[in-house]
Amino acid sequence: MMRLQARLVLLAWVAFAALSAAAQAIPQRALAAVPDGWLVTPGEAIAFKGEEGFYEPPALRARALVPLIDILKPEPAADLKVKAPFAIAVQFRGQSDSPIDPATFKVMYGAFKIDITNRITKFVQVTKEGFNLENAQIPVGKHRLTLQVQDEKQRVAERELRVEVE
Repeated sequence: MMRLQARLVLLAWVAFAALSAAAQAIPQRALAAVPDGWLVTPGEAIAFKGEEGFYEPPALRARALVPLIDILKPEPAADLKVKAPFAIAVQFRGQSDSPIDPATFKVMYGAFKIDITNRITKFVQVTKEGFNLENAQIPVGKHRLTLQVQDEKQRVAERELRVEVE
C-alpha cells in the first residue's frame, strides 16, 4: 500500500512538473505575434484560460508596509462590465520611506499569469505616479489582469483588475 501511495505521489509530481514546464513554454511562442493594439487576443483569452483566471479567488498576502496600487479607470465594481476598447488608469502610491520603481511594473494575464507588460508599455509610459492607457483592446469575455509594482526597497504591491468585456 505504501509503495502504491509513493508511486502515485511521484506520478502526480511528474505530471505537475510537465504541466508547469508546458505553461512556461507556451507564452514565448504564443506571445510572439500579437496584432497592434491588442493587450490580449481572443485566441489567448481561450488558450491562457482568461475566464478561469477571472473566477479564481484573489491571492492572500500578508499585509505590511507596502506600496499601493489604485485603479482609477475603469472604476472598480463587484460586477464590472465594460465595452472595448476601454480606459485603464492606475495610480501608484509609495510609502514615505521609499518611492515606486516604475521599471519593476508588470501586468500578468489570466490563470497562467502570462506577462503582457510590454503590450501596455509600448502605448504608455509608466511613471512613479502610475499610467493612463486610453484604448485597452481586450476581447469579449471575462478577464483578470494582475498589476504589480515594487518600491525602491523591493516591497511588492499587487492589485487585480477583473473585467467582463461586453
